[in-house]
Amino acid sequence: MAKKLKKILKRARELSYLPFPKISPANPPLETPIDLIKAFVKAWDAKDAEAVGRLFVDDADFINVVGLRWTGRHSIVKGHRFGFRTAFPDAEVDLIEVQQRFLGDDAAVVIARWQMTGQVDPEGDPVDPRRGVISATLVKLADGTWLGVSCQNTDIAPAADTNVSRDGTLSATSYIKGPTPAELAAADRAEEY
Repeated sequence: MAKKLKKILKRARELSYLPFPKISPANPPLETPIDLIKAFVKAWDAKDAEAVGRLFVDDADFINVVGLRWTGRHSIVKGHRFGFRTAFPDAEVDLIEVQQRFLGDDAAVVIARWQMTGQVDPEGDPVDPRRGVISATLVKLADGTWLGVSCQNTDIAPAADTNVSRDGTLSATSYIKGPTPAELAAADRAEEY
């Protein structure tokens, strides 16, 4: 009985992941890992949720800036489509810095810092720009192109190094003591001369 159960569990683990596609659904295909970030921003600015989804394998995971986990291309498309319709209809993203790191011949991690403008609040009123970091893990397909298998998008909380939770509200805070904003402004003025 134990041997049969082990065999069933092994088969279940094998079936829990979809095989990677032989050719990329991305259009155009991602020739390098960094192309994922560039294509993501292009699709974002075009409000093309389907194009965002085609950057990932069928069972990819995407964690958005508030920690919501979207599993599978369908969920990634659905989450982005909702955002483009509500919070980001006119938002644009600019890349500040992009880096890639190969993890052998067929896997890579890409990290990019971004800034977004044009978001609106639930009432449709403009809000301030945001900055963040997006990180994606990619796999190289049999055709030599790349697709994302996991992605996390995170807001940068200015002057903070962690969050604290009080009464159900999460707030950015810092345990690092440094110069005050006035001291930083004075230092910036001193560097100008």
